[in-house]
Amino acid sequence: MKRLLAVLVVLAITAFAVWIVATQQQPAATPDAGPGIPAVDGGIPAPADAQQMTVVDITDGDTLRLRDGSGAVENVRLVGIDTPEVYPVYECFGDEAEAELLRLAPIGGTLLVDPDEDPFDDYDRLLLYLWNDDGTFINLALVEGGFAEAIRVAPNDLYFDELFAAEDAAARGALGMWGSC
Repeated sequence: MKRLLAVLVVLAITAFAVWIVATQQQPAATPDAGPGIPAVDGGIPAPADAQQMTVVDITDGDTLRLRDGSGAVENVRLVGIDTPEVYPVYECFGDEAEAELLRLAPIGGTLLVDPDEDPFDDYDRLLLYLWNDDGTFINLALVEGGFAEAIRVAPNDLYFDELFAAEDAAARGALGMWGSC
C-alpha cells in the first residue's frame, strides 16, 4: 500500500510539473510580490516593434507619466484595464493598485510600450500596453493580482480575452480587491 501511495505521489508531482511547463505557469509567488499576491509570468511577450519609455511618475493604479526617446513626457493610461480610484473619490483597494503599479513600473525604470488601434483616450492620454524590464506584461499582471479589472473599449481590445480570463481567475480566487472590497 505504501509503495502504491509513493507511486501515486510521484505521478501527481510529475503531472503538475508537466502542466507548469506546458502552460508556462509559475508555481510560487515572486519574492517581492507580497503575501497573497500570485506570481505573474509576464503572460504575453512584448511585440518586436514595442518602443522604450522611462517612468517619470505614477498617478494612480492605471495612469502614469512616461518619457519617450525624444525627452517628451506623455500622460499614459493602461489600455484594457481599470483600477480603483484614489482621486477625487477614494475607492477600496485604490492605494494598493497604485503601489502595485509602482512596484511593476518603478520611477526611472524603462518599459516597453505598445498601443492598440486607437492610441488616445478622450483626455488625450496615450493608451498603452506596458512591459517592464523583467518581461512582465504589466496590464495583465495588475489584473492577475486582483489590482484591476478588464475593460473592453473598442477598438482597443487586442488582449481583452486574456485580461478577462485573468480577472475571472482573480475574482474566483478572491485575490486583491476581489477579496478585500
